Amino acid sequence: MTTSQRLRGTVKAFDVFGGTWTILLADGREVLAHYSAIRGQGIRKLAEGAVVSFQLEETRRGLCAVCVQME
Repeated sequence: MTTSQRLRGTVKAFDVFGGTWTILLADGREVLAHYSAIRGQGIRKLAEGAVVSFQLEETRRGLCAVCVQME
């Protein structure tokens, strides 16, 4: 299930081994974003502290951010 509502959050950290970023929501929850979920072409990466918008998708590992883009 993917939500149609776009949420905003702040990039907290990057996991080099997993290729994932942790995004902190305003309510204190954390969600993961895989590099393949970032919109754009070429090298896609997020800077720590950057504000991003995204949609949430329920996966077998929990909530993940998809369609991530910089604000």
